[in-house]
Amino acid sequence: MNEQRKKIITSEIEYWRRNNLLPSHYCDFLLNLYTEGEAAGKETQNQASAGFEALPAFSLPKLEMKWVTIALFMVVLLYLAFHFTDFTLTMQMTMIGFLTLMFYVLGFMKEKSGISSHLFLGLASMLLALGGVYILGLYGFDHTEIVLYMVAACIIWYLTGILADKRYLSFCALLGLEGLYGWFTFQKSYTQFAWWQMEAFWLPIAILLIMLGLVWKRRQEKTSAILFFSGILALFGAEVESFFIPAADEDLLLYFLYIKIFIASFLLLSLKNFWWPWFSNQQPLR
Repeated sequence: MNEQRKKIITSEIEYWRRNNLLPSHYCDFLLNLYTEGEAAGKETQNQASAGFEALPAFSLPKLEMKWVTIALFMVVLLYLAFHFTDFTLTMQMTMIGFLTLMFYVLGFMKEKSGISSHLFLGLASMLLALGGVYILGLYGFDHTEIVLYMVAACIIWYLTGILADKRYLSFCALLGLEGLYGWFTFQKSYTQFAWWQMEAFWLPIAILLIMLGLVWKRRQEKTSAILFFSGILALFGAEVESFFIPAADEDLLLYFLYIKIFIASFLLLSLKNFWWPWFSNQQPLR
């Protein structure tokens, strides 16, 4: 086919496209057929470049109601944060409780995959923990009662992660419970330190979590992941805790770390076909 005839046909096809006489994908097919793909490629490039050129470099933002609401909400939060101590204790408790409940409700109302859901649930969890500890401190509660409150907060975190399908919240809850458990054992071991006692505190917990993770995989794969990896971290609980105890021998501490690193590496490598699907499927710690 000569060039003149090809130009006539392609211009006719373009006319059909502009006037919607034929569907656009039919026109693309005909252009590819008669021009061997050149005209369709040029048309796509021209449309893309025209689309980029049509976008202005600067434009005033539209005054939408949702952005105004978010801005006002941030102003109110900043004001409350800077003047929080000026309110009475009852008012402080009311604000912390109201904001915590509101953030939890908003977190569950938003889509699970949305960023806002992660943000609201994270803010609610932080307020639940930090706000509660702050109020208990003002009322003069001792460390044991504050730690027990944090245990309850971690349980709420864990359940929130399960119900909202945010497994990182459940994972943080287990890490928080391990830290609180370490606080209790630290109090008992600081004055009368013994390596066998420290390992007896942590090894059963680590073994239990790892075994639950392995057994639970058939029932709930995501939950089994957080149990398994929190158990791997619990293996090192005795060594981390002993690092802050002056009576612990540093050389023994180093030797125990070598042994635990070898055990953890052996478990991870030998069970790689078991736990790798959690990451390859992008499921475990969402």
